[in-house]
Amino acid sequence: MRKVFGIKKSPAEYVASCSRNLDTILDAKTTEEKKTKSFNKLENNLKDMTIMLYGDGETQVNDTKITKLLNEVKVSSLVTRLVMNIHDLGFEIPKTISKILCYWLHDEERANMAIDYFKVNTQLIPHLISHFEREEVYLPCSEVVKEALIHPELLKPFLPEKSDSDNIIFKVLNYVAMKDLAFSAEAYGMLDAIINCKLSKEHTISKDKETEHKKIVAKWLNSNYDGFWKKVHTFMEPNGSHLMIEQMLKLVYHILKNHRNYYVMIKYINDASNLTRIMRLLRVRNKKIQVMAFNVFKIFVANPQKDQSIIDILLPNREKIAKFFKTLGEDEELDGQFEDDLEVLNEQLGVLDKLKTDPKKDDAKANKKPESGMTGKEATKDTESGTKQTTKNKSEPTTSVPDSSKPKVDSTPSTSEGNTAKPEQNVTEAL
Repeated sequence: MRKVFGIKKSPAEYVASCSRNLDTILDAKTTEEKKTKSFNKLENNLKDMTIMLYGDGETQVNDTKITKLLNEVKVSSLVTRLVMNIHDLGFEIPKTISKILCYWLHDEERANMAIDYFKVNTQLIPHLISHFEREEVYLPCSEVVKEALIHPELLKPFLPEKSDSDNIIFKVLNYVAMKDLAFSAEAYGMLDAIINCKLSKEHTISKDKETEHKKIVAKWLNSNYDGFWKKVHTFMEPNGSHLMIEQMLKLVYHILKNHRNYYVMIKYINDASNLTRIMRLLRVRNKKIQVMAFNVFKIFVANPQKDQSIIDILLPNREKIAKFFKTLGEDEELDGQFEDDLEVLNEQLGVLDKLKTDPKKDDAKANKKPESGMTGKEATKDTESGTKQTTKNKSEPTTSVPDSSKPKVDSTPSTSEGNTAKPEQNVTEAL
């Protein structure tokens, strides 16, 4: 007969019972009959533990019992053994393990205890990530990883300044590329939690922790800029999965609009190849993708200090751009925010000609003696040499939207009055 709150045992008894049943399950000499009984007992005990933490809709939780239970969990090896064997524990047990760990990591009063536990048992998070691709456990693994890595104390060790392809972000990006839509969507959720510190609107952490988390990610993105974007851009080809493109555009947008990523944002939006990539995605006949691409595109346009290569793309095409977005804005499903953004964007496109570099000023800068000790004459000669190459590149005929991996838009500003070559005017051919 169950006692108060529907709980049969004390917290210590539950942990001890789970440990004994897990021993029986993992023992190679155990018969199938005994293993089945131990599976059932372990499953029932873990479910009772979740009732102790969450309640069951009919009874209230007991704060004292919760504290005792989590203390017992911390001092035992039960959680570590359950996680390290999660792939061998069927379907229901991993879900219950996830609920217990997520509660522990999320509870404001006891989260520090959980963080300390994961700091000591550093093998847990990598193990959960490595087993994400297993169908029976991908959701429990993902839930725990998301809950753990929004804590900056647990995230930092996994984002060293220089990372190789084995880094957790690159691993999760590979999972995003999985063909199964459920796996891909859940992997994106992990990536969003790691990079943008996002779980759900109802589920948040303190502002101090969120700030620290975003600082860690910003530093990592800055140090691993080329490798990260190269990987992300492989999922943004116009002929790729529409769901994948939409998810990656959402990721790009959230990264660029986060003020902690200011230096990453400035570098990204002053790269002409990135602008052409986003504009190519505007051609994809999918409303969600077009709207997300617009959200990213408007960041390029809003930049008050545009690189000349960006202006050279936008300026000759601004009428086509404005016409395209006007047509897009006629969709009744779009809200008023889109109209407001479009109005601002058109205003910014209207003043592009005022931002175009003055060649005379560029010549003056070229004749100025540089700090390196090079004479003004030598600097001018060197600049003119680069300008000739730029003119040659820009004069090459193009017949289609440039390949985003090898953009033909030269990012070097014009530095001579004699340079009259026109920038590519077919980048927005479809707009």
